[in-house]
Amino acid sequence: MSINTRRFPSIGMLAGSMCLVMLTACAQMPAESSTSSAAPNDSDAGSPPSCNPVVTGTIGAVVGSLFGKSGKDKVVGAAVGAGVGALACMAYNYHVKQVRDASAVNADYVRQRGALPANNTVSSYVSEMAPSSTVKAGTQTEMQSKIVVINGTSDVAPKLSETLTLYSPDGKQLSTVTKPAREISGTGEYQTSFVFNLPKGIKEGRYTVRSTLQMNDHTVSSNEVPMTVVS
Repeated sequence: MSINTRRFPSIGMLAGSMCLVMLTACAQMPAESSTSSAAPNDSDAGSPPSCNPVVTGTIGAVVGSLFGKSGKDKVVGAAVGAGVGALACMAYNYHVKQVRDASAVNADYVRQRGALPANNTVSSYVSEMAPSSTVKAGTQTEMQSKIVVINGTSDVAPKLSETLTLYSPDGKQLSTVTKPAREISGTGEYQTSFVFNLPKGIKEGRYTVRSTLQMNDHTVSSNEVPMTVVS
């Protein structure tokens, strides 16, 4: 009897390790193909193509439950584990719209700098959480950015993309996604947004959301915004 009792912790740790390996592997498995119609100004909406949210969430729940001692702890651990697993497959909808045209943006730039630049320039890039930086787990939230682009007088129209990366309260990267900003084709002020639903069960705390802007595959600017998750 005592020999079996001593074996249980080892079995639990082994099962936990195996499930963590399975969770990583499942995040890399090809997802089933599906067809859906995208909303206007919606670029590449959906979860990462190599991710299965049902599988990763289920395995995450199993992993979380292994580390609870009592029945209550196992339930809490399963909920948190499921939330962490689902983060790997979180779906993002990306939208872009122009809020000021080239003439207005160029006039402001010339007034402030004296002349338009020869090369493409991002004169402003700011980001914020909307409608609030405090978000309830299991609900929708949004990262909004304002981008002011000046098409250089001696340059072709730039190609821009934007990356959103989510970090846990202890600084670990949880999720990242990059979307092409195809609607940004030249000078103007644009508003972009990453819309996503936080999984239920994720740990409360102060997360960090980083937005990064790339021009012609080179990083030009980034912002870090706090996001407080509550249950």
